Amino acid sequence: MLTRREFIGYGVSTLFLLSLNEKLFASDTPDVFPLGIASGDPTQNSIVLWTKLNPDVIKKGAEKLNLHISNDPEFKSYQTLPIDLKFLNPKTNTLKITISDLKPGTHYYYRFEYRGISSLVGKFRTLPNGKVDNEKIIFVTCQNYPDGYYPAYRHIAQEEALMVVHLGDQIYEKRYGNPRVPGRDIQFPSGKDIANTLEDYIYLYNTYLSDKDYQLARATTPFVYIWDDHEYGNDYSFDYSKGLYVLPTHPDWIKNNPKLVMELRKYAIYAWNAFTPADAKINFSDSNPLKWIKIYRDFKIGDLAHLICTDERSYRDPQPCDKRFGSPGCEDQYKTSMLGKEQKEWFFEKLKEKGQRWKVWANEVQFVEGKINNLFGSLDAWSGYLGEKQEIVDFLDQNKLYNTVILTGDRHATLIAEVRKDNKNPDSIVAVEYMTPAISSVNASEIPFYKRNFNLENVEEFTKLELEQNPWIRHINNKNWGYGVLELTKDYADCKIWSVDKYNPNSDKQLDCHYRYLDGKRELKKIS
Repeated sequence: MLTRREFIGYGVSTLFLLSLNEKLFASDTPDVFPLGIASGDPTQNSIVLWTKLNPDVIKKGAEKLNLHISNDPEFKSYQTLPIDLKFLNPKTNTLKITISDLKPGTHYYYRFEYRGISSLVGKFRTLPNGKVDNEKIIFVTCQNYPDGYYPAYRHIAQEEALMVVHLGDQIYEKRYGNPRVPGRDIQFPSGKDIANTLEDYIYLYNTYLSDKDYQLARATTPFVYIWDDHEYGNDYSFDYSKGLYVLPTHPDWIKNNPKLVMELRKYAIYAWNAFTPADAKINFSDSNPLKWIKIYRDFKIGDLAHLICTDERSYRDPQPCDKRFGSPGCEDQYKTSMLGKEQKEWFFEKLKEKGQRWKVWANEVQFVEGKINNLFGSLDAWSGYLGEKQEIVDFLDQNKLYNTVILTGDRHATLIAEVRKDNKNPDSIVAVEYMTPAISSVNASEIPFYKRNFNLENVEEFTKLELEQNPWIRHINNKNWGYGVLELTKDYADCKIWSVDKYNPNSDKQLDCHYRYLDGKRELKKIS
């Protein structure tokens, strides 16, 4: 997986860790810990750790599962925490445990051990306190398993970042056609082409997490997960008048069965929570389905940055107007909410909190407008929620929160844009939007939606018109896959988008673009 050349330039601990985990992949480790390990939701003094035990190796009366934690990658000294196997999730054999009383801004290494067999070795750093000069945050999105390999994660494992922010679509709830690369087919336990049982959702996570590059990234860097629609169902929303979720693209036998729709919601939440190292609170006993899980949360990185993560699916009104793509729009765009009342109030309160130079918003869908020939690109994105979008823009402007960086996924494209209070005024910038391409999901070069919705001949024409007709958008790449890197300092918020070839599991990475948003200047500059 990792070549000798790829090790050059990385720290000794990272080099050692990657080399060690390569050896462990070839040992008995995958037989006992088939999905590796993961850490997530770091704070100044805690971390969530995760693993899965192979149920075939668990023996009654066997020794406890041991967790080793050390400040040394070679574990010359370490602390051991015995874990009773009763804490394993009985339906998934996964373990999620929060470790507290850690020191701020400190590197830790960890591994699980069962019956003498060690897991991969993981690494994380707790969030720093006080003065922080610079940090690196990776952001990713959209990784349909049958659509391609995950070489992006192999490169992410070498980035030595503080965290990886996953913006959603970690799994896909159905088979979207035949696999595009060998060995990546999906066969649901139910025999259907779409997840409709808890076992189906669990199967998806077991399958997606079997990817070794994904396991390597989850071992080397803490993840902060939010979700988009495919963790449950494509384009889903909530019908407040009926108190039900809406699955508009599901087959009739599902979407016309309210009981099954709500059961699937519980299945999707249960599986996501069981396989994701996130500190989410679940309450299925609440009669209000909006209270079943809460994933919006925030993280403070010393005096440098405040990461605010929102949930733009669970509380949103149904998409307005006549169709999702290529719509001329309608008045209902100004009446819809994506965040919901309670979350929006929380979001604005978090934006107002002081003490950090940068506000970083983990946002699922495209924020800036992208019209072509007076047709909106997607009303599933913020263009379908224009009233609430304007509220957010006005709030940023009124509170002079101009050091706001929006990290976006969903579209399967690179997009770099100025967020303006008035799109006609280039001096009215209130924030910047950095969008990462998909890890592997199909992009506009593979599915010709521009023909169906905009009557255009090719993706090049689609890209050209969007840039020409939306001057606040500075860069678009509709033909790549990869990941984003946000580098924050006291002077700027840099974004580099790295492209990979999902059809080549050993793909190198290539720089797609590099932009810089200057502290206090409300100015976005192209670096390369």
